[in-house]
Amino acid sequence: MFEGMPLPISPLDAYVLPLWICAVGLGATALLKIQFDREWALTLYTVYQIQRVWQRLADESARTGGTLTSHGIGIISWALLGSLWGVNASTTPNVEVAGNGAMWGALIGFITLITRQVGGWIGVWVTLEREAIERGFEVDRHMRNWLLWTLIALVLWELAQFNGFESRGEMWMHVSTSWWIWLALKWMRQFQSVINKQLHIGWGIAYICTLEIGPSFLLFEYAG
Repeated sequence: MFEGMPLPISPLDAYVLPLWICAVGLGATALLKIQFDREWALTLYTVYQIQRVWQRLADESARTGGTLTSHGIGIISWALLGSLWGVNASTTPNVEVAGNGAMWGALIGFITLITRQVGGWIGVWVTLEREAIERGFEVDRHMRNWLLWTLIALVLWELAQFNGFESRGEMWMHVSTSWWIWLALKWMRQFQSVINKQLHIGWGIAYICTLEIGPSFLLFEYAG
């Protein structure tokens, strides 16, 4: 009955790549917890005990390996977001479009890291408040770990009750909503952190708007 026509794929086949990305993310999470306990602890404190992050001793600072692992987890979260966006945006969802989306997502995540770092250097030069700016970066790094964990839980929950390609839009709506909730919490923690380090409130607002809110809205307008 399909002579001369491509065989249809199972709706769930398009989500094979996102599931593999979830598996890689869980592996990176296990590495973070086992090898870099300080970075792991600071990541947990960022959500439910931010004062503990502010008051930590010098020997509690994350090691370079832990920092790089968290950055890697952040890029994985962007790749997962991109793969889900690719499946949702395509009229013929398949593994290839999920792969293209994942590559774009990872690229955006990497560019975001570079852009934020350059913006931070400029911010330090203008405000002369290096520690406050670096604390905002630290919160961003830790919160991206939480983004990946949230997305993994959401993907597994959504696919457990998946009803076919017609569920793609609903899944993406839930992903987008979770992303905005995560952004709001991250912005709140970053604002608290820069103010805690006695950066002037005007500079704090400028930091959040320039390096966080503005780029996020532009990305949502394009991909949402």
